[in-house]
Amino acid sequence: MKRLLSLTSLLTVLMTVLLFSATALGQQARVETQLDRTELVRGETVTLTVRVHGQQGGVQIDLEPLRDSFEVVSTRSASHLRSVNNRIESWTDYRLVLFPRNLGEQEIPPIAVAGEQTPSYTITVTEPTGTGPGNGSDVFMETVLSKDSIYVQEQLLYTIRLYYTIAGIRNPNFTEVAPEGAVVQTLGPPHQYERLIDGTRYGVYEINYVIFPQRSGELEIPDIVFRGELTDGSSNFVFRNPNMRPITAFADGYTVEVKERPAEFPENTWLPAQNIQITESWSRDITTMQPGDSVRRTITVVASGLDGAALPPLSQNEIEGMNVYPEPADIERTVIDGNVVGTRVESYELVATEAGSVVIPEINLPWWDTDDDEQREAVIPSSFIRIAPVGGVTEEPAEAGQEGGDLTLASLDSLQDELISEVQTPAWILNLMALVIVVVLGMMWWLWRRQQQRNEQTEAPVIHKTEAYASDIEDGQEQQAFTELGNRLKNADAQQIRLQLIAWGRQYFMDAGLYNLDDLAARLDSADIRDAFTQLQASLYSGNSGKDAYSSEQRQQLLELLTRYRDQHAQQRRAERQAAPYALPPLYRN
Repeated sequence: MKRLLSLTSLLTVLMTVLLFSATALGQQARVETQLDRTELVRGETVTLTVRVHGQQGGVQIDLEPLRDSFEVVSTRSASHLRSVNNRIESWTDYRLVLFPRNLGEQEIPPIAVAGEQTPSYTITVTEPTGTGPGNGSDVFMETVLSKDSIYVQEQLLYTIRLYYTIAGIRNPNFTEVAPEGAVVQTLGPPHQYERLIDGTRYGVYEINYVIFPQRSGELEIPDIVFRGELTDGSSNFVFRNPNMRPITAFADGYTVEVKERPAEFPENTWLPAQNIQITESWSRDITTMQPGDSVRRTITVVASGLDGAALPPLSQNEIEGMNVYPEPADIERTVIDGNVVGTRVESYELVATEAGSVVIPEINLPWWDTDDDEQREAVIPSSFIRIAPVGGVTEEPAEAGQEGGDLTLASLDSLQDELISEVQTPAWILNLMALVIVVVLGMMWWLWRRQQQRNEQTEAPVIHKTEAYASDIEDGQEQQAFTELGNRLKNADAQQIRLQLIAWGRQYFMDAGLYNLDDLAARLDSADIRDAFTQLQASLYSGNSGKDAYSSEQRQQLLELLTRYRDQHAQQRRAERQAAPYALPPLYRN
């Protein structure tokens, strides 16, 4: 009995399917279209619904005719099936969301669907009557431009802000900002915050760009369109509930005038910026250098409103009297208060090759002030240093004008005696001459004093012979020098410890050509001692020249390392002397 019922049910299902297939085949595919509206404002979309009867899929729709005047934002389809009075009907709805590209009357052209042509429609696109919260929109957008006229390669700041009062916006999408003939960069990630406008609280989604135009003329920034989808929070995303509806917002584009660089600006560089500063720093005191000494020079260029990659190199690879070893430049770009700030840092290692005067050339970097619209220069003045010979003392320059001043005073005194000895000279002439002499003497003294001040300002640094090189190289002096080094490690500052280290090294290795700690570290050939020397040199440039700059733990560690080094090498030398009498002679004599 159960088997008979199952067979009957199966036959019923088969008959229903055959009946549905016959009905579907008997229906002729019919196409209907519907437009949701014919008038809209710029930035809004229009939805064209195409209904195809009698087919459940596989319908080909040609969208190419629409793309000339519209942008196809999205396409969705939904199939339907119903039975009325034992008559089965089926159809498929295709929803095309279109965004008009232009203002005025626009025609939605016929498109081919399932072998038929849809009718055409005419819509009217008008300018919005108002933007912002005053027009009652739930979503609106604004764009802000920093300038409407700039120079080529100058920074142009561009900001897009989307305001919304509704929640549940999905799949946000903005028009790409990519004007022709310009480099576009985003300034960090988008910002989200809230703003209260006329008593209404808006959420704000903000994107910031910086644009660098690469050629003069007109820069066209396109219209910005925002597109998204809105749901009331109850949509079923698994089954693509059609309750979601598209939302759009629109903002007008800009036309920016891009000016050529001024003709009076130098040809080699072009740097339009709000401000450029250039500074230099030295790793040590450059007034105490001798041949073989090295110093590290660091030049930093900071430009506001310019990318670090646009800053030119400041090469100074050749300086007479010094070997120059440049390092790769460090280039950075940061964002400070909404502006691009570029940085270029160049470092050089300078090694003095011979005694004498060395001139570090001036660095002059011209740039264009975009705020005041005039040319400026960032300058590092030239430096003059005198490299003292090893163990020598530079001579004090003669005081200019002193000898000449004495001779002039003597001649004036002789002239005054001659005038007084003349009995026939009237008294008023003598008084006048005395006044003239006083005035002349005052002027000469003033000129001499002014020259002295200039000499004091421009006089090259004088290098005196230091105690590290004062003692002659003699046997038996090493122990005394090491004892003095231990005393200085207890209470002297870092500079005195450095000098005594060099003095001890000269005695220990019996080498008068040992000039600095780098040479001494190479001779000692100990990684721990080299690290201790590095800590000592670092304390010299730490900004604290007192005893605290070099800690007591570091002093004790250095003393222990040197003591251990001396003891080990002393034991090694004693062992070599004891083994010398028993050493076998060479097998073959030369």
